[in-house]
Amino acid sequence: MSAFRIALPLVFHTLCLVLGATLVEGCSSSGGRPMAESRAVDSSTSVENWELVGWRVIGCCCPAPCPCRINKKPTHCHGCDHTDVVHVDHGTLGGTRMDGVTWVVVGRGFGQETAGNWVQVYVDERASEEQVKAIQDMLNGTVADWGPKAPFLAGKFLGLRETPMTVSVSTDKRVYKTSIPGILEIETHALTNPGHKEPVVSTGIMDSFGDRFVHSDAIVHTFSDPSIGYAWDLTGKQSNQAEFVLNPQRIAEGHFGWGCWSAHSTFGDDEPYGEQQIQHDGHP
Repeated sequence: MSAFRIALPLVFHTLCLVLGATLVEGCSSSGGRPMAESRAVDSSTSVENWELVGWRVIGCCCPAPCPCRINKKPTHCHGCDHTDVVHVDHGTLGGTRMDGVTWVVVGRGFGQETAGNWVQVYVDERASEEQVKAIQDMLNGTVADWGPKAPFLAGKFLGLRETPMTVSVSTDKRVYKTSIPGILEIETHALTNPGHKEPVVSTGIMDSFGDRFVHSDAIVHTFSDPSIGYAWDLTGKQSNQAEFVLNPQRIAEGHFGWGCWSAHSTFGDDEPYGEQQIQHDGHP
């Protein structure tokens, strides 16, 4: 197992520019193995024809519904402690086959004080060198494209680590499980209201993998990584899950990503955080 300590943003090539702009800013149309050298990409075969098909799960410290997804401030002034699991069933990225690859982004974002924001990335150790490089390129392009919003959405990058992990999905696609032994356990179950057969769904939300998700409960959500000094138990808190199909045609429809996010005083939003609203109303 190897670890990466990468300074962001890195110099990124054509693929990063395209993926960063499309995955993140769509709604505005937001020692280990060394890094591979930047090189030109044949757009006719690698960029224009890329596609990723899979699912993603997110759990955080806020109650439902997820406020950041509707351009609201998180419940807590310190920000949103979150886990984002992304699994690719099949597809290509920059000419690299990404079938079966999983990565997890853990961190804190959207805080009132940006100095407290951070991100750590974990990649399934079974990923090839080319697949890890494709993920790095996409993430670097994404952060670079956020521009002045990057410190609010992500913050300090702590590193990327290849590690053992397992994922599973129930046959009805309502239960998702991800495990990084000794570090992360997250299990989410789709929410279905009494008298309804289908899970509760929100559309028009901010997300780098689409504009729709299924609401779910975090039956388990624990994280502890002594190497970076962070840990939490968010079992019972908000989570959501979604399948995605990403390709140039789908991206062209727009309304993806965090480019329109503005829920901070720096961007003219003076509304209080959730816990400030509760204190203002006289509750404990």
